[in-house]
Amino acid sequence: ALATVVAQGVLGGITVLWLLPDPISISHAGLAQIFFCLTMTIALVTSRGWKDAYCGSAEAKTSVDNTLQPLACITTGIIYLQILIGATMRHTEAGLAIPDFPLSFGHLLPPHWDVGITVHFAHRVGALIVTLLIVSTTGHVLYHYKHNSELRRPALLLLLLLGIQVTLGAYVIWTSKQFIINSAHVASGAMVLGTSLVLTLRAHRDKFSIEERSK
Repeated sequence: ALATVVAQGVLGGITVLWLLPDPISISHAGLAQIFFCLTMTIALVTSRGWKDAYCGSAEAKTSVDNTLQPLACITTGIIYLQILIGATMRHTEAGLAIPDFPLSFGHLLPPHWDVGITVHFAHRVGALIVTLLIVSTTGHVLYHYKHNSELRRPALLLLLLLGIQVTLGAYVIWTSKQFIINSAHVASGAMVLGTSLVLTLRAHRDKFSIEERSK
């Protein structure tokens, strides 16, 4: 965590000194998300709920869900990648490269392409992939763990945040990047990532419990 803070400070300084070069600005945004995830991880694994429920509790499950665990990891990873694409789109001024939504210049696919349009369209495709993954992950949780509040609550929150994020993304286009909506879209994206991370960590609670009891 300390190394991340130092690296983030260095990138922030370079961003200012070098007049906001795109690669540095994008890296700065991506590293900020990593720091946010590290902070959430530390807060979760040092909480009383984590220690009581996952570290040797008699009620802790010992089975391994070979579907949920990799699916949750993939979902969190793709969400982070989507945030990086969004940062690339934002810092390369491609936020309105496709000025309409849900269509692209009135078509399903853009009728012409350039770098900005490609980055923007990649972000839209990424949003669709993230939506499918989140629905799959939360659907698995709500079907198989409907009585497990530790998994059900972040799954439901993740679905709610997904709906908010998609709505904000649409309004970013419809309002021509109104700054409050645009900022809320960025903040909501971080909340989606953080919630997915919490769900992923809790999905691996059996591994933590087993390791703790083996010490």
